[in-house]
Formats: sequence, structure tokens, C-alpha cells
Amino acid sequence: MKSYESFIVKEYVGQTLIGYLNKKFPYHTQSEWEELIDLGRVLIAGKKASAEQLLLLNDRLTYIPIPGRIQEPEVDTEYVVVADHDEVLYVSKPPNLPIHPAGRYRTKTLLNFLERTYSGILPVHRIDRETSGLVLFAKTKDAHLHYQKLFEDRKIKKEYLAIVVGRFDKPGIVTGYIGKDLKSEIRKKQIFQLEEFESAKYSETEFLHIDYNTELNLSLILIRPKTGRIHQIRASLLFLGYPILGDKLYGKREAAFIDFINFGETEELLKELVHRRQALHSYSVSFADRSGEVHNIRVPLHKDLCHYFPNWLQTMSQNL
Repeated sequence: MKSYESFIVKEYVGQTLIGYLNKKFPYHTQSEWEELIDLGRVLIAGKKASAEQLLLLNDRLTYIPIPGRIQEPEVDTEYVVVADHDEVLYVSKPPNLPIHPAGRYRTKTLLNFLERTYSGILPVHRIDRETSGLVLFAKTKDAHLHYQKLFEDRKIKKEYLAIVVGRFDKPGIVTGYIGKDLKSEIRKKQIFQLEEFESAKYSETEFLHIDYNTELNLSLILIRPKTGRIHQIRASLLFLGYPILGDKLYGKREAAFIDFINFGETEELLKELVHRRQALHSYSVSFADRSGEVHNIRVPLHKDLCHYFPNWLQTMSQNL
């Protein structure tokens, strides 16, 4: 049975093992984690641990799952290989499909599905499970390093489409800083601010208005990130006052994310969010490859978002 490892970073030093597991890996309940610890399936430095054991910096935790215990959620498998280049594979990812194993998702991932046909491929970049659209995979380790470097150097231009709540009237380039939101209960949440703050990184994003749905009070916008920060688009839009439709973490009520983790997608939560997932779509990439050939690949707005803007493509060609 495959085991999983994690290492304790500074923010978790001094916490109990059970507290750490509950916070970071909520796919088991506390009683389930306590059982797994008692069974010797959670180790620290290779030795059996106790639930109340205090964690030290760089402690190595090993988790050995009980076969069949974690039931993976269902995923959307309607991915499409858009283009197959010598070095790069372009894939249109549906919503509700993670790219790589994480949390409860171990085998039902885009990477695992693609490896059945394309052995040895590696994701060049990542988008969230709920985000639909274009993802690049390298076919070799050499190509992977090359295209990752292009992303790091901002030589690959990306565009996203998003549906936000409200009439979007702040087109232009927004600059500021993004870092960990220390006031949030959610470990991975980021915050955007205009002024620099501790551990923050510079962020720059261009936003363009495309269309407005008067009846639903929703706007369709095109986004061109100039930097590549974690949750850059979602955090920036929340700061501007235009949260992405269906966003549980960067919406009007961040506790919606906690409700989702604890109770799943309830009818009450869906009524609040309106849409089942964050309405964010990876629309296009453009760059020149090693031979000088220019790649300009686009993936149409996913069908679950076209409901709000059925004439999106025509409107976009008229307004941009």
C-alpha cells in the first residue's frame, strides 16, 4: 500500500499531531485519525506516534492508509486533448477534476487518466480542481524544465475568462501584493493589498470587461495575469469587490469554504453560491517554442458557464 509523507513547517511547530491532521487533512474525521494513529499508521520519523505528541520543525510524518478506507469523490472525466505537439500536450480540463493527486483525490486525476495513453508526461503548470480550461503537459523531463522556465520568465502569456458578481467597471492593470491571509482560519487563503506587507509578493493583473448580464447582475471579464502568484486572480477580484461567481473561498463569506469541507455541497450552500464551482476558465496560452514556432491555443468557455453568457464569443470579438 502506498504511503504519503509530509514535513512540518514553522507554522505547525508546537501543535499536536491530531490537531495538525485535523486542520491539514480533513478527508478523515478526528475519530478516524485517532484510530489510524492507534493502529500505527501515522508515524513520526518512522516511529509510532501519539495523538497528543507535539510537532517539531522538519518532523517527517508518514501516513499509511488502510486499503479502501478513503473513498475518492466522483470527478468529471470529459477532458479533451486539444493539440498534440512534439514536446507539449494541450488539454482542455473540465471542472471538478484535479490535475494531480492531492487530498482525497489519489487516482481520479487528469494526470493519471492521461498517463494511460501518454506515459511519462508532466504538468507544466496547474489550475485548481474547479477551474476549467487549458492545461499544458510536457512529454519529456527536458521539455518540462524548459517550459516551466518559460512560465517563470513570463514568456508564456495566459488569458482567463471569469464571471464575477456585479457590474464590473474597473478595467485596467491592477498592481499590488499578495501573501498569506493571517486573519483567515483557512491555511491556504491569500490576500491582496495595495501596500507591501510581510512575506508578500508583487502582483500584477490586467482585467478587461466583456459583457454584463443585467438580469443576473453578473459580468464576464477577460484576465491577463502578468505575474504568477497563488490565487492571484481570485484574491485580486475579491479586493476589487467583484468575487467570482461560485467561489467558496474568495466569495462574500469565506466560511462557505469551511461549510463545504465539513458538510459537502448542501442545498443551502448551493443556493448561496448560485453556481456549483468557481466560474473561472483558463482560456488561452501563447508563446514561441524552441524552434521559433508560435503557439496560440484557445479553449472555448466551458459549457456550464455559457448559460450566463451564451453569446460570449461574439461579444468578446466586438468588445476587444
